[in-house]
Amino acid sequence: MATVIRLQHVAVTVPTDGLDRARAFYSDVLGLREVPRPAEIQSRPGIWYSFGSTELHIQARDDVPHEPTDYHPALVVDDIDAWRARFVRHGVEVRDQPTIYKRRRLDIRDPFNNRIEIMTEGDGT
Repeated sequence: MATVIRLQHVAVTVPTDGLDRARAFYSDVLGLREVPRPAEIQSRPGIWYSFGSTELHIQARDDVPHEPTDYHPALVVDDIDAWRARFVRHGVEVRDQPTIYKRRRLDIRDPFNNRIEIMTEGDGT
């Protein structure tokens, strides 16, 4: 039987002229580690981040919708209260979400209105 092994990456889209703001948010606010992008795609603008066995790809496009959507990556964090305080210090609006399976959750938006869910590990039940 064919089996999905794991999620390798998630991509979010930002305007082509927004890569510097994206880098400031994802590198400085979220503290993600930027990694080199493959030579084969250098002609397309973007930024890649890696954490654990997962990557977050920031893809830049000329035509990006401005309305918020519900599409989102969910990031598991070690101390959600410390992250909440960090977001507040950076002026990022935090929206609480219901706890599910003992996973505490909150939402933030990047400067381009992409939703990012922040959650604790929980117990999965």
